[in-house]
Amino acid sequence: MSHTENPNIKQFFPLVTDSLSKGMAALSNGDSSYHASSTEIYAQNIFSRVNEIDNALKNMSITMEYLRKKSYEDSEYNFSEHHAHHIENLLLKLTSVVDRSYLLAGSTILMESSKIENQNGKNKIKKALLNSYPISAAILEEMNNVVAELREPRNKVAHQAGFSNKNLCVLQAIENAGIESISVKEITDQMSYDSIKEVVSDESIEQYETILLAVDKLVTDLINSLSFVYAGLLPGETPNEN
Repeated sequence: MSHTENPNIKQFFPLVTDSLSKGMAALSNGDSSYHASSTEIYAQNIFSRVNEIDNALKNMSITMEYLRKKSYEDSEYNFSEHHAHHIENLLLKLTSVVDRSYLLAGSTILMESSKIENQNGKNKIKKALLNSYPISAAILEEMNNVVAELREPRNKVAHQAGFSNKNLCVLQAIENAGIESISVKEITDQMSYDSIKEVVSDESIEQYETILLAVDKLVTDLINSLSFVYAGLLPGETPNEN
């Protein structure tokens, strides 16, 4: 289930649709802007933050589908190249869920986007949460811990080199040399090429699916821990921003 379906988030949907309807009406009338109430703006911010988290989680679920494949018959690229590509995509998206969860928390307590969408934004959000929402702060810290072991390979993929590991290197050696080569036969006589592919695939699924499920649950916990106290603002009211 997407996190936009969480009752705490779903309550904002009528406000979001009202605001979007105003925008569409303004556009059809040739207007370049339209008025939205503070409540509608808040609803849009929260809904957008959660939707961004859902998009990242959905992309990772799609990646997991590809990691379960044992062959890519219609592709000109080797299995190892496909596998490395999908792992790299997953690493980049998984850590982004944590960053987007911090932004959701910051927007929930009305921190300005310009103050939290920068390099030091996470620390500002953490400090603000510790004062008013210690449970939410603890959930985000747990989320950080869950993905901590992946930050190093993620940063390597983002800034230095592609993903690889011992078993994937074996596959790459076989594919590059050709399965019929004499040197490769020394390897495949011990374990077949297909068996090595299965080991590589199962290894990745076991590691990343567990982390993905844990992060997904923590996103739910985070949403349930936050108090969306501004959902009941009357149209035209302006909350005090931190």
